Amino acid sequence: MENKKEETVYTEDTITLFLDEGKEVECDILAIFSVKNQFYAALMPQTPVDGYEEGEYFLYRYSSDGDNIELSDIESDEEWEAAEDKFEELLDEEEFNSMKE
Repeated sequence: MENKKEETVYTEDTITLFLDEGKEVECDILAIFSVKNQFYAALMPQTPVDGYEEGEYFLYRYSSDGDNIELSDIESDEEWEAAEDKFEELLDEEEFNSMKE
């Protein structure tokens, strides 16, 4: 994912990404999780985004100082795969847990 953000706005379970091309994208926060001491955020756009398939989520590096949130691009394929694997594992666990209820 090569979306560069100028800024992000966070309110509870959603976040607004401001992409380079000036496009504003409202996203649901699906999960914030860690892999090897690095946090990641999985985001789902609330409306379709040109160039992406419907249902495709975004993964970003995530950091917060309590007041401000910073999202940054995942730089390597290896890091992307590790974050994606962890997120998919979380989805599988959530699906399994919802089946038990």
